[in-house]
Amino acid sequence: FVTTMLRRPIPIEEMVATFKRNHKESHLFKIDNFSLLTKYKIERLESSLFRLGGLKWKLIVYPKGSKNANGYVSIYLQNQDPIHHELEYQVYVVSQLEAKWHPNINVKRDFGTSSTPKAKGIHKLISLVDLERNGYLIEDCCMFGASLVGFEPGAQGTAECFSLIEKPLNHKVTWAMTKFSSFDPAMVHHSQEFVVGNKKWRIKVHERGFIGGHHKLFAVSLSGEGFINNAPKTKTFAKFKLRVFNQVEHNHLEKTESGWVDADDKHGFKAFTPLEKLAEPYLVNDKLYVGVDFEVISMTNYC
Repeated sequence: FVTTMLRRPIPIEEMVATFKRNHKESHLFKIDNFSLLTKYKIERLESSLFRLGGLKWKLIVYPKGSKNANGYVSIYLQNQDPIHHELEYQVYVVSQLEAKWHPNINVKRDFGTSSTPKAKGIHKLISLVDLERNGYLIEDCCMFGASLVGFEPGAQGTAECFSLIEKPLNHKVTWAMTKFSSFDPAMVHHSQEFVVGNKKWRIKVHERGFIGGHHKLFAVSLSGEGFINNAPKTKTFAKFKLRVFNQVEHNHLEKTESGWVDADDKHGFKAFTPLEKLAEPYLVNDKLYVGVDFEVISMTNYC
């Protein structure tokens, strides 16, 4: 989806600002590096929580279509609060060539009422071919949105930007566990907090495995610890390697993990390696090196 000869008439930042100014009861979900969603097999994408009509919502996008919609983009609006009265909504993809969206601005849908979260939207919003050919995907960026109909408009609309970043800044982090013999083997130990993307992380280890793990296996995990710069508190996609370093040669013990991480999730391996392996060349002079290397991470920011 990257190659295109189409050019925007105005900068994308100006488009976003104009959208928020003109559509005050709407939320815009801008996705950069759209092609990387396919590369990393991301089939479902959620926005952060946003408010429309005094209620909390999420937008859900399937970049290659939900069930039986292969070759299309699917989009759904999901309520996060109970809805006690019927309301009309719109979900759409925004043109980057002119001031319009698809489907037409006059197409409105009935959300109905619901005491629990439910997703309603368009199974086949637009084909992937038309997404690029008709100016909705330019420079590997596209914009989806949701609006409520018949509500008193707020000061302005809201917008967020989601992007996958390969080899982000500070993508390699190493924790030197000195005086390793002094670490209580019955406890979970963690590194200092570090930042990759717009999220805080820690490496955690347990000599006897985490709860439910095998007591003769050394466990390593990566833990999400919150966000920086008031970033939206939403799920983060990450693909990374966890390592126990070989201090003599380069054949480190390492395993790869990928998936969505909540603000306080652990992601890792309860059974990383047998305890008997924690000797030379990995444990040398009572020092062990454990690390993480991010291949890709998602970032979400307000825009």
